Amino acid sequence: MSNPYSWNSVNPTLFYGQDRIDLLIDMIDGLTGSPRSSFGVTGSRRIGKTTLLRRLEQDLSSGHEQWKSGGVITIPIYIDGLVLPRPLSPGYLWYFILSEITLKLRSNNTCASCELDFAGFKQYLQPVLSELSERPRVIVLFDEVEPIMIHDWSGGFFAQWRAMLSNSPGMSEFFTAVFAGAREMTELQRDVGSPLKDILEWRVLRTFDFEDSCLMMQDPMGITWSDEFLQFAYQQTGGHPMLLQYAMQKVISQTKDPDKAVSVLNQAIQKFSINRSWHFEEWFNRYCTPTARRIYSMMPEDGTAIPLRDIVREFGVSEANAATEILQHVGIVVSEDDGMLFRYSGEMFRNWFRKYGSVEDTIEHDHAVYLRLARVQSEHDLAEKYLTAWKTCQASLPNYSGAVSEIRDTFTLVLQALAPDEQVKGATDFKPEPGQTRPTRRQKVRYLARERYNKITAAEIENDTNLFEVLLSELAVNAYNAASALTHTSATRESAFEILKRWDTILKRLLPE
Repeated sequence: MSNPYSWNSVNPTLFYGQDRIDLLIDMIDGLTGSPRSSFGVTGSRRIGKTTLLRRLEQDLSSGHEQWKSGGVITIPIYIDGLVLPRPLSPGYLWYFILSEITLKLRSNNTCASCELDFAGFKQYLQPVLSELSERPRVIVLFDEVEPIMIHDWSGGFFAQWRAMLSNSPGMSEFFTAVFAGAREMTELQRDVGSPLKDILEWRVLRTFDFEDSCLMMQDPMGITWSDEFLQFAYQQTGGHPMLLQYAMQKVISQTKDPDKAVSVLNQAIQKFSINRSWHFEEWFNRYCTPTARRIYSMMPEDGTAIPLRDIVREFGVSEANAATEILQHVGIVVSEDDGMLFRYSGEMFRNWFRKYGSVEDTIEHDHAVYLRLARVQSEHDLAEKYLTAWKTCQASLPNYSGAVSEIRDTFTLVLQALAPDEQVKGATDFKPEPGQTRPTRRQKVRYLARERYNKITAAEIENDTNLFEVLLSELAVNAYNAASALTHTSATRESAFEILKRWDTILKRLLPE
């Protein structure tokens, strides 16, 4: 039997977790039924959102005839935010959705334009759906909404979806949707001004418990592992789906002997800590707020739990609740006793934290980034410019926008040195973005990411290109815009520190070692 585990690709058949199975059933009922329900699904990167949506798409498609016999045509439309074209426009999204619907309905009523506003979308589609003999249900599955949310027009786009789902007679009855994303999605859930806040049913994907982890480790191969192996694997991964699949992929590829499995697993864990630890750095520095990082550092080293009241006593109710939610969202903390106790989860991440994790009490630059910048050939001393940004953040100042300005300019000079215009334009797949004659920052970051990827030939990251390239480019552009905004206003030390830590993660991913 071939190895069923692939930690960096999606396999809807490898679908485990009783909570996820229950959620899948609820979503199918709500998306296809009456009254209609639409959903917002949040969860950290690699927690299983795409697997859930692809399984949902698969089940909706396979049940097509069953729903059709009841007078309903299900039309699932899957949209992967990571592969949408850049630059992105709402007009393209409405056109894409319309094209997918008409393609699946084999309708001749198509739109000649590649850009379509919301009014035009409804005008084209309403007659098509109204004239069908069966009742249609278009189910749009948005996977990874971050590339949409970074745009200024995203608020209007989500407001249009609110109208589509709840207040467009002649259209609303035909549509349901799922919006899935990482931490950015929580803005739509919590922001009092969010157009989708109160019309979606919100669900959060967590890590697996021990029982579900054991099922995932044993069912696909029909192998009964020893209790020692199962306990060790769960203790190390914390039940995080990505880490579990990574561990099992390595184990199965080398042995199916239960007596040798613990040793092989331990080697796989060591390999991850050497080659893939940037995942942990991103979890901690990008997704965890300063308060969340402080709370994580409070977790007892012996793995016992800390009472919520102790966290509230130090940080206050609102800060404590928000931070513990983020830590659970990332998958590095679990709650017990109905949310009254919290403990760290996963020795793999904890070991990384012991070596590299830091909290805001120590404002230090990343020595690895400094050394890599020092090796970059440039007329500017990038390493010293980078160091100046961190020294400014360490000083006692009324305004820290200077630190943000220095790190932004460091990034600009890195792009000039490593991705000059002519070099990027010479790439075989280069195509200027609309209205541009020179490569944009986004294109330069993608070029550098691809260069690094091409030099890392390990097969294990072959399917990780989108995360490494597309997400990194969006992260860099987003961080650049945030830094630019702060350079023209007053920045607190905490906000400057957040920007600098974000750039540490980006630069470490881009700079050659």
